[in-house]
Amino acid sequence: MSVISAVVTSDKIVLTEGTFNEDGTVTLIKDETFDLEEGDRQLAYVVMHRRLADRLGKGIEQVVLKASAGGQYAAKTAVLHSAELRGVFLSAVPGGVSVKQLQKNNLSRNFGSRKVDAYLKDDDFFSEKFAGASLRKGSREAAFLLLAARD
Repeated sequence: MSVISAVVTSDKIVLTEGTFNEDGTVTLIKDETFDLEEGDRQLAYVVMHRRLADRLGKGIEQVVLKASAGGQYAAKTAVLHSAELRGVFLSAVPGGVSVKQLQKNNLSRNFGSRKVDAYLKDDDFFSEKFAGASLRKGSREAAFLLLAARD
């Protein structure tokens, strides 16, 4: 069984799928992006939900999602759209699949000695910790969630 991690923005969801190895590394199975369709958002959410439900219903043991972070300022439209799409994602997770939501600021305090952004820029870190399918640089944050979920 594998684990899928996800980072949701206002118009796409980046997914990485992997399995944990005994040596603390992750074998990547897949790195993919689901783009929200153009046009009416409500209809695009319906399509996205269907795609996600199909994808997440195939041998997945756990889902790790980058949680929303509350800000001190009024939310802009993109932040609200991200929250809506995050809700679509969560509603598409099949029953029986565990869901873990991790906030980036908590990861910076609790994972290793550096902030998350420092890890995301470190090519050597990703070469040492991940094997298997190739990982796009834009998917590193989602892949990092896989490591963080293990701890």
